[in-house]
Amino acid sequence: MKSGSVMNAFFLSSPFLRGMVEFLILVASGICGLVFSWTRFSIYPVSNILGGLLIILALAFHSWTHKEHKQAHARTRDIDTLVTSGAYAKVRHPLYLSGIILNLGIALSFGVLITFIIALLTVIHWILTSLKEEEILLQRFPDAYHQYRLSVRWRMIPGIF
Repeated sequence: MKSGSVMNAFFLSSPFLRGMVEFLILVASGICGLVFSWTRFSIYPVSNILGGLLIILALAFHSWTHKEHKQAHARTRDIDTLVTSGAYAKVRHPLYLSGIILNLGIALSFGVLITFIIALLTVIHWILTSLKEEEILLQRFPDAYHQYRLSVRWRMIPGIF
């Protein structure tokens, strides 16, 4: 099997499953960090409060965007329509953005350095997933997705990315 096909299988597998695995890894590393006194942020309890707020924001944003795109938790190859309304009218990957915010919130709420590093790795994962997904969507919906990319310029953060 080619390494490209392995990468495609990974990046284009179920976002829900990948998100749950990331969540469990983050929570486990946070708990281990607390139990074993791993390096923590020195801004306690500010990081805990900020993390909790980010978690609430991410869950609310995720819920709102999922209402617009019922197939959002499906594998990319199973998506049969493009959604261009709601948050999808502003950014192309709002659910991935909510996952990023959630993971960073979890890491900050634990305040454990290694958990934050793992969360940063998940940010890279979701960015790479969005890039790979765009390739597939452009192949599946060539004209519609091309027009969508022209009308919605930003992938996740307006004005930045």
